Amino acid sequence: MVYLKTLIIILIYITQNNYIHIDPLVAYNQLKTNDDIILIDVRTEEEIKLSKISNSINIDFDSESFYDTILEMDKRKKYFIYCRSGRRSTITVNFMRKNGFEKSFN
Repeated sequence: MVYLKTLIIILIYITQNNYIHIDPLVAYNQLKTNDDIILIDVRTEEEIKLSKISNSINIDFDSESFYDTILEMDKRKKYFIYCRSGRRSTITVNFMRKNGFEKSFN
């Protein structure tokens, strides 16, 4: 019975808008089949020079205009955000969600 209650709690959490993380394989498959998803890399320019996912947009998390740039984007679109470790992308998605970007994921 305890397992059932735990499973129900997890399912409720996942189905709410608070669920911000997406499995990388699920994200990859969605990006392959849906051209409307916008992939945003929030790493610095120095990090981008080392590697970059093709078709991603770079918005440097450390730039002074970072939050203003995010707020100028279309809130109706779906966004996948990534960085090196997940810290900056998680902060970004939380910010986006608080500002009406319901379809943003880390």
